[in-house]
Amino acid sequence: MQSLLTSQAQKAIDKHLSTLAKRHPFYEAKKQAWQTFRQLGFPGPKDEAYKYTPIANTLAQVFDLSQDQATSQLTQAELMPLLHHELDAYQLVLINGQLSKAYSSVGSHNQPWQCLTVTEADQQQQAAFLQHWRQPTPEDADPFATLNMALFEEGTAIHIADHAILDKPLFIYHITDASTHPRLTYPRIRIVLGENSQASLVTSWHTLGQHPGFTNAVTEIELATHARLDYYTLQTQMGQAYQVNTAQCYQARQSVLNTYTLTWDSVFVRNNLHIYLYEPHSETNMYGLYCLDNQQHADNHTLVDHQVPHTQSNEHYKGIITGQATGVFNGKIYVRAEAQKTNAFQANNNVVLSDQATIHTKPQLEIWADDVKCSHGATIGQLDEAQLFYLSARGIPMNTARAMLLHAFVSDVIATVASPVLKSHLHQTLETRLRTFGLEATR
Repeated sequence: MQSLLTSQAQKAIDKHLSTLAKRHPFYEAKKQAWQTFRQLGFPGPKDEAYKYTPIANTLAQVFDLSQDQATSQLTQAELMPLLHHELDAYQLVLINGQLSKAYSSVGSHNQPWQCLTVTEADQQQQAAFLQHWRQPTPEDADPFATLNMALFEEGTAIHIADHAILDKPLFIYHITDASTHPRLTYPRIRIVLGENSQASLVTSWHTLGQHPGFTNAVTEIELATHARLDYYTLQTQMGQAYQVNTAQCYQARQSVLNTYTLTWDSVFVRNNLHIYLYEPHSETNMYGLYCLDNQQHADNHTLVDHQVPHTQSNEHYKGIITGQATGVFNGKIYVRAEAQKTNAFQANNNVVLSDQATIHTKPQLEIWADDVKCSHGATIGQLDEAQLFYLSARGIPMNTARAMLLHAFVSDVIATVASPVLKSHLHQTLETRLRTFGLEATR
């Protein structure tokens, strides 16, 4: 399976490079990325990071990585129902990985933020945009992030100016149009927050059509000194989606990053969240929630790299798994020898509702410093029978009681969301999700 996928990917990169002029800003970087990927290869069952996520077999059975990508024929009538009209936000729409200017508010020179495609940045000689794309690939980069670098067609660059505080969220819709055939997309976004800037960023993922779509996405985020970002990933309306979603975040001095990963719709999802705290007094808070049913597979793989003294991280992921679904959590806190005075916390809690459901959880600490405060833990269990009896004894139907306990179980994650509108939306979508489990609660 792995050799077949590699052969297909080779054909794809050969066709892709033949369409690029050698003066393209990433021509050489793409060639180098492909060579790196050939060394890494597609992960197999012996790769510890993918031990419980057989992604190569899954992709080989469903997709041909060498297929050509036709232009989307998505209409406005098909697109509009996907947009969150109740949320006042700046809007960016990416269709099959590429920015659609027709549906996007891309910012201007008069606004505190700008959005350009890589081609536009190159044509306008916008060095401030392009320089951030030439960062070396991290040593621990996922092979799919390297493959994305080799195959992405048109990247999107977003820059938020120094001292800018965005008055409303930036909402990015990733839409895969699989209406005519199985679709492969490689979105790549680079987001840079200037010094003392503040923003909220929401990414929402959708797959349209009767065919499956494979999305291999990379988002790179750089926070300058005193920058603050709330970053939401909504995998709640993905349809026939197979996805590897990689976010690589770099934090400077006294920056604050809050991430929220919500997953309860897809066929197969792998989320890679890697955060690098490379200057003192930087802080990251990571929250996750996954609600899985049927034969869904969701794998959350996180890394927090504490590289310097006086940094802080907090991570809390919760899962509800039923049907024949599989959940995977693999979180690692890495504290380097020079990173004294690190404060790090990690927890993963799961409720399993079915005898056929599976959860694999592996929280990890790798600490090379001695003056730190670090802890981690994981729990797997079922709903408390005593609590169910207490509620049912007071006239509450059993299904409603179960839904109430599940909602209470995950409510502390949703409670950390700063936006009241987005918080309300998440509560509503969670209740809709629980109803698909045959459960219903009244808040």
